[in-house]
Amino acid sequence: MGRSIQELLIFNAFLKNTSDSIVIKEYFANERGEFIGGKIVCASDTKARHYGLDMDTIRGHTDFDLMPHNQAEKAFHDDIWVMKNRQPIKDIREKITHKNGEIVTISVTKFPWFLPGGEIIGVMCIARDISIREKAKQTSHDLVEFLKQEIFHPLIPMYQNDLKNSKSGKAVKAIILRLRKKIREVL
Repeated sequence: MGRSIQELLIFNAFLKNTSDSIVIKEYFANERGEFIGGKIVCASDTKARHYGLDMDTIRGHTDFDLMPHNQAEKAFHDDIWVMKNRQPIKDIREKITHKNGEIVTISVTKFPWFLPGGEIIGVMCIARDISIREKAKQTSHDLVEFLKQEIFHPLIPMYQNDLKNSKSGKAVKAIILRLRKKIREVL
């Protein structure tokens, strides 16, 4: 098997099995040098499934065919920025609506697709669903706030009142110090 065929098979297997939403979109520069198009030439199975399609039937679609207009508009403007500036954008947090109405938080990285001669012909995009990570971060934050409000802050006056009783005052002080240290570790 030739190297080119092997690389295509590897790439196809990667797109079929990755949990990331990967899409490669083709653009063309018109006579004024403006980028037009944005048609999908290749996408991961995960990307296609989000929109009720498969890897073959998603080809030729644009973000405007698949996403709510405001989200498609943002994606389009990001694509244009990447191509005009010839620079990637990395790890941008966005909310995306899938065909089933599910709204997910994603981390998006986009970079220009160059021909060997340096001409830009499109954009490659990798999006990772980080909804679970964001929810865990919010849960941790909520827990820390609960600990501060319901445990840490009430302990301080108890400690101050118990200073006269050195034995219980020292015990409460030790708890306060340990709790403060743990809260700082989480934050």
